[in-house]
Amino acid sequence: MKITKALKLKNQLAGDVAELKVRLTSQNSRATTVPFDYDANDVLAALRAKVDELVTVKSAIAVANVAIYPRIFRLAELKGLVASIKSLDTRQGVFKEGGGFSLSACEVEYVAQLKKPAVDALAAELEAEISAIQDELDEFNQSQSVPLMV
Repeated sequence: MKITKALKLKNQLAGDVAELKVRLTSQNSRATTVPFDYDANDVLAALRAKVDELVTVKSAIAVANVAIYPRIFRLAELKGLVASIKSLDTRQGVFKEGGGFSLSACEVEYVAQLKKPAVDALAAELEAEISAIQDELDEFNQSQSVPLMV
């Protein structure tokens, strides 16, 4: 099975695990007059089996990805960096602030070390690298196999 398909399977299994957890918590205790829709022991057994299956798939994916981990980690860090850069306050000039209920506003002059055009250019540069790495990972995931039988 290719990594791409294994990743889809992992996501499906994670969804199944989440659903079974909800079912277990909602079916464990009820008023004596309300019948149970599911047997909690059966749900727990199914949950444990799905967790085991999910661990197997995640482990196989991790082993298959060892060679490309540096790219995966770089992608994650670049995404975080872009989010931080895009959230920078780049205000320049005088702004009225404060005020409100019976308070008068005051003027505050701001100066940014990294100006908006530079921040936008840096974000675009990093997003281009992110896109290239994502393409690389997509190609890797479509070409590499995972030793899973499904």
